[in-house]
This record gives sequence, structure tokens and C-alpha cells, in this order.
Amino acid sequence: MRRMSVDRNRKQSRQARDLARAAILLAIAALVQWIRLVLPLPPVVSLLLIGTVVNLCLCLSVWSSSLKLTAVSCLLLPVFAYVQGHLAFWPLVPVIFAGNLAYCLAVHQAAGWKYVWPPLLKALVLWGGTGLAASLFHLPAGLRQALLLTMALPQWTTAALGLAAGLFLWRRLRGKIGEAR
Repeated sequence: MRRMSVDRNRKQSRQARDLARAAILLAIAALVQWIRLVLPLPPVVSLLLIGTVVNLCLCLSVWSSSLKLTAVSCLLLPVFAYVQGHLAFWPLVPVIFAGNLAYCLAVHQAAGWKYVWPPLLKALVLWGGTGLAASLFHLPAGLRQALLLTMALPQWTTAALGLAAGLFLWRRLRGKIGEAR
């Protein structure tokens, strides 16, 4: 009986730790997205810096908490971006959620050279989903092309940079914050 109680306490402690880690990383990513409102950065710098940090937070969340908790972050981050006015076209919220989730699932499965795939998968999901949403909502051709352009190479770049930064940090933090997943 005592052994079951100890096991249950360990499981609850681990769940609490995972929740705290995911919440902290979500807060950092949301705060970085919010910085656009107070720091007038050039659009390219804003996109690269903020996108990289958001992807870094998603990677660290995958590795330090759980996929379920990371999926919540994948959903909330585009909602926050829409509420903050960074995302003017609301149908992109589910598209970005899907891209973030695909990225995180691929990061969770990747190892070694397979880390090439998560950024590519994210960019493809975002590009394809944006094209579909733009077609479904009959966006003008110029706006559609502009949206597709921002969902291709820039998203691949920030996903790749975020993953590289995440790998670098995770390898240094892993022993300091507990066992690796």
C-alpha cells in the first residue's frame, strides 16, 4: 500500500513539474510575442527574433514537459498573436496551431540528422494551410501571395533557428533540470 502511495506521489510531482515547465515556456513565448507592441523593431528582425524564440520555447517544452501540455501552447500562441493584433486573418489561428503541433510532434520523434524534418514540415503545413484558408475565404490574389510568402521560407528559417538554439540549450540544461526525456 505504501509503495502505491509513493508511486502516486512521484507521478503527481512529475506532472506538477511538467506543468510548471510548460507554463513558464508558454509565458516566455507569449511575452516575446508581446514585445512587438512595445519595441518598434524592423519587420524582418521582429519576425526572425520572435519566431526563433517562440520555436525555441516549443522545442524546450516538448523535451522538458509533455506533448499534451506542449499542444496547449501550440494552440494558445496563435490565439495570443491574434488577440494582440499580430495575426490579422483569424482563420490562420488553426493553421498556425496545426503547423506548431506538426513541428512539435516531429521534434519529439526526431534524433540526429532527422532534425532536418521538423522545420520543413512546419513550413509545409503553414504554407499549405494558408493557401487553403486564403482560397476558402476568397482573399485577393495579392494578399494571398503575401501570406503565402510569409508562411514559407521565413517560417522554415525561424523553425530551424529555434530548433538549433533549443538543441544547444537543452544539451546544456538537461543535467541541471532533471532527467532527459
